[in-house]
Amino acid sequence: MAVALAGFAILSGCGGGDTQTLTKAGFVSAADEVCMRARDQFMAAQQNPPNTAQGTADLQRNLIDISENELHEIRDLEAPAEVQPALDRYLGAREQGIALLKKGLAAAENDDAQAYSAAMAKLAAGQVQRLKLAQSVGFNECSRPEGAATGG
Repeated sequence: MAVALAGFAILSGCGGGDTQTLTKAGFVSAADEVCMRARDQFMAAQQNPPNTAQGTADLQRNLIDISENELHEIRDLEAPAEVQPALDRYLGAREQGIALLKKGLAAAENDDAQAYSAAMAKLAAGQVQRLKLAQSVGFNECSRPEGAATGG
């Protein structure tokens, strides 16, 4: 019964299949949940750091998939107009972070440790800016580092 009620609450909160713009609070809450899930996946993927170029490339592919899924899920949430300009800036910064993960992937595939390190250093250097942009939307969980380096 509780599961059925929870399912109904989720459906009714999302318009039950009709696309419906969320309130700002509803949007922020839903996006923060997406970000928490992605951060947990990111941290799990990095539990055992690779020690080969192939392992690093595999990790990068996984991190790119997690980051792209997170980005798409946030975009699919139907943000209210009041947060759209700040959200666009934040998502643009996230796209730049994903591009750096892809540069890291290319470097790992080419066994180029120097290029990989440069891409990851650039990714880390943008973390504070991504966090500030996330906070300007109202997010509490998005792009918040959790102990390990993230692409968020």
